[in-house]
Amino acid sequence: MKRLALLVLLIASAGSLPAQSGGLRLEDVLQSVTDQYPPLLAALRDRVIADGDLTIAEGKFDLNVKGGFEGDYLTYYRNDLYRLGVEQPLEFQGMSLQGGYGLGRGSFATYDGKLQTDSAGEYKMGLKMPLLRDRGIDARRADLRKAWLGRRIADLGVAQQRLAIIQLATRRYYDWVAVGIRYRITREVLLAAEQRDKQLKEAAGLGQIPQIDVTDNQRAILTRRALWIEAQRGLEAASIELSLFWRNQKGEPVLPQPDQLPPSFPAAVEVGENRLLEDIERALLLRPDAKRIEVQKGQLDIDRRLARNQKLPGLDFSVNYTRESGERLVRRGTDELAATLTFDLPLQRRAAKGRESVATAKWEQLDLRERFTRDQIVAEVRDAHSALRAAYQKSKVLLEELAVARELEAAERVRFELGEGTLFLVNLREQATFDTALREVAATNEYFRARAQYEFALGEKMEEN
Repeated sequence: MKRLALLVLLIASAGSLPAQSGGLRLEDVLQSVTDQYPPLLAALRDRVIADGDLTIAEGKFDLNVKGGFEGDYLTYYRNDLYRLGVEQPLEFQGMSLQGGYGLGRGSFATYDGKLQTDSAGEYKMGLKMPLLRDRGIDARRADLRKAWLGRRIADLGVAQQRLAIIQLATRRYYDWVAVGIRYRITREVLLAAEQRDKQLKEAAGLGQIPQIDVTDNQRAILTRRALWIEAQRGLEAASIELSLFWRNQKGEPVLPQPDQLPPSFPAAVEVGENRLLEDIERALLLRPDAKRIEVQKGQLDIDRRLARNQKLPGLDFSVNYTRESGERLVRRGTDELAATLTFDLPLQRRAAKGRESVATAKWEQLDLRERFTRDQIVAEVRDAHSALRAAYQKSKVLLEELAVARELEAAERVRFELGEGTLFLVNLREQATFDTALREVAATNEYFRARAQYEFALGEKMEEN
């Protein structure tokens, strides 16, 4: 009987091996994703591309310098012409400023008298301003505004990909934790059977128990060893999957080791029904996919405005001031102020009408997609909320079932110690506890996977809400 009491103590101690403290945290993995995960780093290049497009659009407002020389030596009028000019387009009202310098030397025909200057040349400055077409918007300003919105679209695209990547990394992390806990549980029950084997053999040798109990325990050892090998392979596979997200400073995948496993899952937190409506509103405001379509509609709205602008008649006003300098060689005055008003209008304006029609149709397409995307977001939040609540309740029930299974296992051991039970029944109770423990781990993992999906549906971490 003393040997049986010792056996019971060994079994009980083997069933609760001490868990390791600390371990690899989810925050560490997500920080590694942010710093080193290649697909996310590749997505960040979209921002660089958008910045380049913005620089190209801004370049259309660069100061433009033009110059030239023209000489005429074989005709009766021999002369040299030198020209240097600058033009600065402005964003305000589509205006542009011009300035320049010209020098004409030699003799000029009467009809080319405007080309002749005083000895030190002439200086010019002017202003051009559209009065109808191109006043509210023109191609240059449209490209610039669309480039600014394109930069915002790139940011939202990166945010969307980051959400998806973080959700996947979070799931892989909790899969690894779940497999690690499964590995520990399987190893513990195997050790319990192995430690029991020696004691059973001694008890059978003394005639205290039948030999069949020894054989039955050896069967349990082989069964549990096969499960342990399977769990070991599962842990290795989960570690390899997680290594794609867990990287060193060089960006190389790092295999997390078994001793980095946390001792257990974090505590599950119930999500109340009363926060659903608030979360739906926040998701509609925060989700990058909905906001991205909204910004794309803004780009198409610019296209529509530009097309409508092109349907207007062109009416441009310009004013130019010229001042001659040096020895007087020309008959016109030293100062000259000229104002010009020009008008043009393509009668059919088919190109502008076609562009407006295309832009309007595309805007309506995006408007319908935006409405459906918002409906999808609402459905995703509701479904993720339902899945999270169900996963929490299932995990809670299985925790209670596991406590009952352990209580029954302990009671069966006591009966075995008192000689009222059999090792077969002890094995059955241990197997029931083992199966329940694995189902509890799977349910808890399901909860955290559902939590990751819920955070993806919200567009933010639950702790930030």
